[in-house]
Amino acid sequence: MDFIVRPATEADQPEMLRLWREMMDFHAQVEPRFRPLPPPLGEKAWEKHLHEDVWGNEDWCVFVAEAEGRLVGQIMGVLRDQVPVFEPGQHGYVTDIVVDQTARRSGVGRALFEALQEWFRGRGVSNLQLIVAHNNPVSQAFWRAVGCTDYMDLMWYDLATA
Repeated sequence: MDFIVRPATEADQPEMLRLWREMMDFHAQVEPRFRPLPPPLGEKAWEKHLHEDVWGNEDWCVFVAEAEGRLVGQIMGVLRDQVPVFEPGQHGYVTDIVVDQTARRSGVGRALFEALQEWFRGRGVSNLQLIVAHNNPVSQAFWRAVGCTDYMDLMWYDLATA
Protein backbone atom coordinates (compact mmCIF):
# COMPACT_ATOMS: atom_id res chain seq x y z
CA MET A 1 0.00 0.00 0.00
CA ASP A 2 1.30 3.44 -0.92
CA PHE A 3 0.75 6.07 1.76
CA ILE A 4 2.27 9.24 3.11
CA VAL A 5 2.70 10.31 6.72
CA ARG A 6 2.20 13.98 7.43
CA PRO A 7 1.29 16.31 10.29
CA ALA A 8 -2.45 16.37 10.91
CA THR A 9 -4.51 19.50 10.49
CA GLU A 10 -7.88 20.48 11.85
CA ALA A 11 -9.30 19.73 8.37
CA ASP A 12 -8.46 16.06 9.03
CA GLN A 13 -10.71 15.94 12.06
CA PRO A 14 -13.77 14.23 10.48
CA GLU A 15 -11.63 11.31 9.27
CA MET A 16 -9.70 11.30 12.53
CA LEU A 17 -13.00 10.92 14.39
CA ARG A 18 -13.84 7.89 12.24
CA LEU A 19 -10.48 6.31 13.08
CA TRP A 20 -10.84 7.24 16.74
CA ARG A 21 -14.20 5.46 16.94
CA GLU A 22 -12.70 2.39 15.25
CA MET A 23 -9.97 2.37 17.92
CA MET A 24 -12.45 2.84 20.77
CA ASP A 25 -14.73 0.05 19.54
CA PHE A 26 -11.79 -2.32 19.06
CA HIS A 27 -10.49 -1.72 22.58
CA ALA A 28 -13.96 -2.12 24.07
CA GLN A 29 -14.22 -5.53 22.38
CA VAL A 30 -10.93 -6.83 23.77
CA GLU A 31 -11.26 -5.29 27.24
CA PRO A 32 -14.73 -4.92 28.82
CA ARG A 33 -13.41 -2.45 31.42
CA PHE A 34 -12.56 -0.07 28.56
CA ARG A 35 -15.79 1.90 28.32
CA PRO A 36 -15.70 4.87 25.93
CA LEU A 37 -18.69 7.13 25.67
CA PRO A 38 -21.13 5.95 22.99
CA PRO A 39 -21.62 7.85 19.72
CA PRO A 40 -22.05 10.76 19.38
CA LEU A 41 -21.08 11.68 22.97
CA GLY A 42 -17.59 10.16 22.64
CA GLU A 43 -16.92 11.93 19.37
CA LYS A 44 -18.07 15.25 20.81
CA ALA A 45 -15.85 14.81 23.87
CA TRP A 46 -12.84 13.84 21.74
CA GLU A 47 -13.49 16.75 19.37
CA LYS A 48 -13.60 19.09 22.38
CA HIS A 49 -10.30 17.62 23.63
CA LEU A 50 -8.70 18.23 20.23
CA HIS A 51 -9.90 21.85 20.12
CA GLU A 52 -9.14 22.74 23.73
CA ASP A 53 -5.96 20.77 24.36
CA VAL A 54 -4.30 19.60 21.16
CA TRP A 55 -4.64 21.94 18.19
CA GLY A 56 -2.25 24.85 18.55
CA ASN A 57 -0.50 23.37 21.60
CA GLU A 58 3.24 22.96 20.97
CA ASP A 59 3.43 20.09 23.48
CA TRP A 60 1.16 17.94 21.30
CA CYS A 61 1.92 16.23 18.02
CA VAL A 62 -0.49 14.48 15.66
CA PHE A 63 0.52 12.63 12.49
CA VAL A 64 -1.80 10.98 10.00
CA ALA A 65 -1.20 8.44 7.26
CA GLU A 66 -3.00 9.10 4.00
CA ALA A 67 -3.57 6.74 1.09
CA GLU A 68 -5.52 7.68 -2.03
CA GLY A 69 -6.92 10.80 -0.37
CA ARG A 70 -8.20 8.92 2.68
CA LEU A 71 -6.78 8.71 6.20
CA VAL A 72 -5.67 5.19 7.05
CA GLY A 73 -3.95 5.91 10.35
CA GLN A 74 -3.13 8.42 13.04
CA ILE A 75 -0.87 8.76 16.04
CA MET A 76 -0.86 11.33 18.82
CA GLY A 77 1.76 12.16 21.39
CA VAL A 78 2.40 14.77 24.05
CA LEU A 79 5.38 16.02 26.01
CA ARG A 80 4.99 15.32 29.72
CA ASP A 81 7.03 16.57 32.65
CA GLN A 82 8.61 13.96 34.85
CA VAL A 83 7.08 13.56 38.29
CA PRO A 84 9.06 15.79 40.72
CA VAL A 85 10.66 12.86 42.57
CA PHE A 86 12.44 11.73 39.36
CA GLU A 87 15.30 13.32 37.48
CA PRO A 88 14.12 16.54 35.85
CA GLY A 89 13.08 16.62 32.26
CA GLN A 90 10.34 15.49 30.01
CA HIS A 91 9.30 12.27 28.40
CA GLY A 92 7.18 11.59 25.37
CA TYR A 93 3.81 9.98 25.87
CA VAL A 94 1.97 8.22 23.06
CA THR A 95 -1.73 8.74 23.69
CA ASP A 96 -3.30 7.16 20.61
CA ILE A 97 -2.43 5.14 17.55
CA VAL A 98 -4.88 3.57 15.16
CA VAL A 99 -4.55 2.04 11.72
CA ASP A 100 -7.65 1.47 9.63
CA GLN A 101 -8.42 -2.23 9.47
CA THR A 102 -7.97 -2.16 5.67
CA ALA A 103 -4.40 -0.86 6.05
CA ARG A 104 -3.07 -3.03 8.85
CA ARG A 105 0.17 -4.96 8.36
CA SER A 106 1.27 -2.59 5.60
CA GLY A 107 3.79 -0.54 7.58
CA VAL A 108 1.43 2.33 8.42
CA GLY A 109 1.71 1.92 12.20
CA ARG A 110 5.49 1.68 12.12
CA ALA A 111 5.76 4.74 9.84
CA LEU A 112 3.49 6.76 12.12
CA PHE A 113 5.54 5.75 15.16
CA GLU A 114 8.82 6.64 13.43
CA ALA A 115 7.46 10.11 12.59
CA LEU A 116 6.43 10.64 16.20
CA GLN A 117 9.80 9.38 17.47
CA GLU A 118 11.57 11.99 15.33
CA TRP A 119 9.27 14.72 16.59
CA PHE A 120 10.07 13.79 20.20
CA ARG A 121 13.81 13.52 19.48
CA GLY A 122 13.70 17.01 18.01
CA ARG A 123 12.44 18.24 21.38
CA GLY A 124 15.24 16.58 23.34
CA VAL A 125 13.17 13.74 24.73
CA SER A 126 15.12 10.60 25.56
CA ASN A 127 12.27 8.15 26.23
CA LEU A 128 8.65 7.47 25.40
CA GLN A 129 5.91 5.92 27.48
CA LEU A 130 2.52 4.48 26.57
CA ILE A 131 -0.17 2.23 27.95
CA VAL A 132 -1.27 -0.94 26.19
CA ALA A 133 -4.26 -2.98 27.28
CA HIS A 134 -3.21 -6.25 28.85
CA ASN A 135 -5.92 -8.12 26.92
CA ASN A 136 -4.82 -6.71 23.56
CA PRO A 137 -2.20 -9.09 22.14
CA VAL A 138 -2.26 -7.38 18.73
CA SER A 139 -1.19 -4.04 20.18
CA GLN A 140 1.19 -5.70 22.61
CA ALA A 141 2.92 -7.43 19.68
CA PHE A 142 3.09 -4.20 17.64
CA TRP A 143 4.71 -2.20 20.44
CA ARG A 144 7.22 -4.94 21.18
CA ALA A 145 8.04 -5.22 17.45
CA VAL A 146 8.95 -1.52 17.32
CA GLY A 147 11.22 -1.91 20.35
CA CYS A 148 9.10 -1.08 23.39
CA THR A 149 9.82 -2.99 26.59
CA ASP A 150 7.84 -3.57 29.76
CA TYR A 151 8.26 -0.84 32.35
CA MET A 152 5.31 -0.55 34.74
CA ASP A 153 2.11 -2.52 35.16
CA LEU A 154 -1.09 -0.49 35.43
CA MET A 155 -3.35 -2.28 37.90
CA TRP A 156 -7.14 -2.15 38.27
CA TYR A 157 -9.27 -2.53 41.39
CA ASP A 158 -13.04 -2.37 41.03
CA LEU A 159 -14.51 -0.69 44.11
CA ALA A 160 -18.05 -1.44 42.98
CA THR A 161 -17.58 -5.21 43.17
CA ALA A 162 -15.19 -5.45 46.12
